[in-house]
Amino acid sequence: MKKSCRSIFEFTAALSFAAIFALSLLSCSQNDVNKMRTIAVSGTGKVIVTPDKATVKLAVITRREDIKAAQEENAQAMKRIQDALLAKGVTAENIQTYDYEISQDSHWKNEERVYGLYCVINRIRVTVQDVEKAGDIIDVGIKNGATGVDGISFSYEDEVKAVKRARTLAIENAKAIAEESVSVAGTKLGKVLTMREQRDNGYRALSVASNSISQQWLPDTPYDDAAGASTPISSGKKEISIVMDITYELK
Repeated sequence: MKKSCRSIFEFTAALSFAAIFALSLLSCSQNDVNKMRTIAVSGTGKVIVTPDKATVKLAVITRREDIKAAQEENAQAMKRIQDALLAKGVTAENIQTYDYEISQDSHWKNEERVYGLYCVINRIRVTVQDVEKAGDIIDVGIKNGATGVDGISFSYEDEVKAVKRARTLAIENAKAIAEESVSVAGTKLGKVLTMREQRDNGYRALSVASNSISQQWLPDTPYDDAAGASTPISSGKKEISIVMDITYELK
């Protein structure tokens, strides 16, 4: 019985010693962290690019009393548009259907739903590698039966390279700021402890430009080809901006 009590006492004492030892190590580790000298800086990197790709969204909307007639008329108009775009040099893979809808107009009259014309909508996305041709795409579409332009957007094909360049500039900028600060304080930079990236959400326009347009035409509005005026489109300059938040250890 005495032997058993002694064993329990020794085991309890060992556990207590281990717990105290672990707490002391944790305390020392925390103290070391608190004593560590650091400097946190933010660097910015910006790259200006010119978009080299434009995407135009064209729509064909037809309304007729007969659903089949609405479908056929819509299909004929869309075929004319696509054939004209191909003749202009747009490749087939750069013409994509992204929406097709069939519905029937309706409204309430005397607490009763009254149905009207059938509506067929076909929307395509046309991409060109030369942004200056975006206006021609709109003109070709309207001339051949498009009833609206749902929008136009611009992009930069080699965006990955531009982002990498902006990130490198941001890191270099942060390091230069940190080195200038520590030199005044009479110390030196150590290793990087933390690094966090903040990126601008998309492109930022630096000049006034038609970055997006949305217009509608009546289905039966004739296209005046005699006017000869081409739709002017300007992509402007774009900015890719990255901010790097970096924490350095001080030697």
